[in-house]
Amino acid sequence: MKNWIKKILVVLFFVIFLTGCSCAIDDNKPEEAVDTFFEMYRNKDDNIITQLKETIENEDLTDDKKEEYQELMEKQYDQFAYVIKDTKQEDNEATVTVELTVLNYRSAILQAEEELKNNPEKFNDDEGNFSNEKYMDYKIEKMSEVTDTTTHTIDLSLTKENGMWKVNQLSSDDISKLHGLY
Repeated sequence: MKNWIKKILVVLFFVIFLTGCSCAIDDNKPEEAVDTFFEMYRNKDDNIITQLKETIENEDLTDDKKEEYQELMEKQYDQFAYVIKDTKQEDNEATVTVELTVLNYRSAILQAEEELKNNPEKFNDDEGNFSNEKYMDYKIEKMSEVTDTTTHTIDLSLTKENGMWKVNQLSSDDISKLHGLY
């Protein structure tokens, strides 16, 4: 069950890494690069959605559940909010502190894990064996019910190269925060 979360985080890490690399733009201030970075998610940039689809395609889910999971992540992209709290800039390096508010999918995952722990038979197939498909269906169902949000603070590091600010690679914890999985 935790492998599923780890796999998603690893792939999301690469999504962020790739989008971070492509986030180099002709912005005059680090804050503008951060705005552009987050707008790529809000606008469901083609690169982000392609990476998301590739991530989901490798999961052991039915086609319907893959579609539901993609919709959950896109819902997150639609609904997250951020406020730039502070910027520290020195020469061609900057750190932008952002307060990020996201749907709290982590609460649903914890709820599903608790249900598995307390009622493992609920996730058995007709032969009495654990069914990962049933468990994943339940987890996605719980995630789709999430309406509560959580707030995290992340520090985005940026580098200015050839006059353009670029958001550097995010940590795995920051990626988890961005996707509501932390």
